[in-house]
Amino acid sequence: MPFDTLKQLWQRRHQPWVMLWPLAVAQLISWGTLYYSFPLFVGPMLEELGWPVAAANGALTMGLLVTGLAAYPVATVLDRRGGRTLMTIGSIGAGLLLVLWSRLSSLPAFYALWLVLGACMACVLIETIFAIVNQHFGANARSGITAVTLVTGFSGTVFVPFIGALLPALGWRDALVVLALLNLFVCAPIHWVFAPPRAARHAPADGDGARADDAKAVMRARLRNPVFWGLVLWYTSYSLTASSIIFQLVPLLRVAGVDNHDIYLAFALIGPVQVGARILLVTLGRGASTARLGAVTTLLVPMSLLVLIYAPPSIAWLCAFSALFGAGHGITTILRGVAPAEWLGRAHYARTMGAIALPMMFAMALAPLWTASIWTASGDPVIVWIFILGGSLLGTLGYWIAVLARRRQRLQRIA
Repeated sequence: MPFDTLKQLWQRRHQPWVMLWPLAVAQLISWGTLYYSFPLFVGPMLEELGWPVAAANGALTMGLLVTGLAAYPVATVLDRRGGRTLMTIGSIGAGLLLVLWSRLSSLPAFYALWLVLGACMACVLIETIFAIVNQHFGANARSGITAVTLVTGFSGTVFVPFIGALLPALGWRDALVVLALLNLFVCAPIHWVFAPPRAARHAPADGDGARADDAKAVMRARLRNPVFWGLVLWYTSYSLTASSIIFQLVPLLRVAGVDNHDIYLAFALIGPVQVGARILLVTLGRGASTARLGAVTTLLVPMSLLVLIYAPPSIAWLCAFSALFGAGHGITTILRGVAPAEWLGRAHYARTMGAIALPMMFAMALAPLWTASIWTASGDPVIVWIFILGGSLLGTLGYWIAVLARRRQRLQRIA
């Protein structure tokens, strides 16, 4: 490739569609190494160290809680200074902590490690890239977010078998070192080179009418806006529902007597379906409004749970569940990045997402404990699914609160 062409590419590296794909690859690696990896390492780690299963899983819960608590401070830095330094430090920190994890033999040290790793996750995972896309894509943010989620949708598909091959070949300690190297020598350089060094300038005013250069005024206005609280209820309930399904699907179906082969097939189908739903959104649903898409997705996930509650546990019905849940999950992830900007305004978007992410991450962290408690108390998988269904319907309620409040506000402006 001629030197002049390389020079032009380098100069354009912060343009929206040039920076997007490397950052999306870094997202895929970050999710695969920091989130999807945990359950794969727990088994061999506990076998060697003899820790209780609940105690080890508690470290992940603590890490996710810290991710939620760090969401708003991280968002404030993103709004003021952009994502390059923040994401680079997050990837370097994550890599070094994975190396440290590979040498640990103390449970208290493991908890301390996950407290810090939770803060690193807040710097590099999906809310951060959503903020950068909204800052630099503007009105075209939905296209950028859809492209990112098309790539990250394969995180589990790529890293679960990859880690599954590393563990017997290297052992869990050296396998962690390989994941650490990916963060240090792939993610960190990508973030430093392609993430823009500065946040984009905000528009003169945000959707609430407050001056966009006054962050406190913007956020006070949003905290008084019922649209904001509808979004909080929608996304928090959805995070609780999705995490509960992901953590409990395999054990609850086993208790119901479903064959392992059928369980794994149904679970494996979710990832490709969610990516397929995003591709359909790009091709056939490009002109659909966020409100219409939300009306569909807030029905798909409850319908998937009704399949688990009432349909016989055959492979055909399990595939129907995977199709409904995968499609709803795939599109809802995109709407989570798009709706706050469209319905509340793009000014200080990162702060808005940080405020929304705090209860979301708490719900995600507590979902395994919540569902396990219901299971222990009832002893019936159907009861667990009914409670999860109730949580998903709360998300549907939150969606309609946001939509109706936004419609009322628009009519008031016209009047």
